[in-house]
Amino acid sequence: MVKVKIGSKEYQLDSLTSLDLKELEAKKKEDKLDDYDYTHAVILHAVKKFNPEEKMSLSDFMGIFPLKGIEEKLIEIGEIIGLDFKTGIGKTGAKK
Repeated sequence: MVKVKIGSKEYQLDSLTSLDLKELEAKKKEDKLDDYDYTHAVILHAVKKFNPEEKMSLSDFMGIFPLKGIEEKLIEIGEIIGLDFKTGIGKTGAKK
């Protein structure tokens, strides 16, 4: 596991699984999340999975996630959890 600082706190993160992604896709449809909210929901899912003591809501989490340096932070987190937020969650970026 790797420690990542989000806001003022450090969290342990590791790779998500295909089952995590399947559950998150269902949550996206159920909660009607746009892509921006969904990106944060995925990261929050990873935070909660590897830091079970965390009980914050999506809006609380978004409230601590700084906009300054967000692109770099998304790349850092994406590399750890196994997703590319620029290409799109669940997409590989491979050309057809």
